[in-house]
Amino acid sequence: MRHKADFYDMQHLGETGERIMKFLKPCVFSGLLAILAIWISSPRAETLIPDVPHPYAADLLTHIRAAAKAVPGPLPIRINFIKIAESHRPLSDIIVGDSQQDYVSARTAFQVVFPGGWVMIDSGMDEAVHKFFGFGRVEPYWADRNAILQQALTAAKLIVITHEHGDHVAGVIRTDAREEIAAKTLLTRAQVKTLTTYPQMPEIRLTPELARSYIVIDYESYLPVAPGIVLIKAPGHTPGHQMVYVRLASEREYLFIGDVGWTLDNVKQLKLRPEATMRRIGESAPALMFELTWIKEVMDREGLIVIPSHDDILLRDLTAKQLIGGELALQ
Repeated sequence: MRHKADFYDMQHLGETGERIMKFLKPCVFSGLLAILAIWISSPRAETLIPDVPHPYAADLLTHIRAAAKAVPGPLPIRINFIKIAESHRPLSDIIVGDSQQDYVSARTAFQVVFPGGWVMIDSGMDEAVHKFFGFGRVEPYWADRNAILQQALTAAKLIVITHEHGDHVAGVIRTDAREEIAAKTLLTRAQVKTLTTYPQMPEIRLTPELARSYIVIDYESYLPVAPGIVLIKAPGHTPGHQMVYVRLASEREYLFIGDVGWTLDNVKQLKLRPEATMRRIGESAPALMFELTWIKEVMDREGLIVIPSHDDILLRDLTAKQLIGGELALQ
């Protein structure tokens, strides 16, 4: 029998929906509870990186676009991001077969801004967690920027996490405002399983009791969570990895791919990380390749703006083109 502290299943949907609505009212997300009741899946199947992954359905984007209209309310109007740290790696650690040229990996979080508030994608990290990724090296970290990010998380209407690695999730765990932030943070059941049983580092471990503070959900393939925002299940980098589709009121479409690829060139070239890196992380190469193939297809054919979490060059280019903003809104 599952301990009820581990995650919310169907019998907890009412309580979960009430907690979501407590924070989202009176903003634009008033239909979310009804949508969760339709889309949330049965908790019977374990959510793990698939041993035999399957290609994404040819009509998946059509369904995602329809789901983006499922939650009533005004669509988001812009997207902002913040970079709180950098990691420096040779490109050969990022893309298999590439050069020893230095590559800046940006540590980021994103803000989807609505007329009445905002939704955050990922949550940054404190400096102690940042040091884990330096492998003994001292790398840039901006505590003042992370403090701004914490303000944005505290004032957000909803927070979603692409996956359970420290640079993406620590900001909703290691924070003085954890209870307030956790109560409006969506974690998937797979993410909670990772964080409670085999976290990337001890600092981000959740106990089952702490996990109860978060809104824990499960879904089969995709899940609308706000007007214009749809989560897309994408295990491979981690068991609980997911992508986030966003459609703005301008009809511009974005796909936040988290760490499916660390740079847009992973997508363009359909190349994974090198084998040694994938072994260290514990990734599924077949699952990631199916995901990269689908991402490239919707990018090339449908014109979606694809944003990996760590591509510093791309983020600077998108900012220069005013496709994303380089500062977070705080009111």
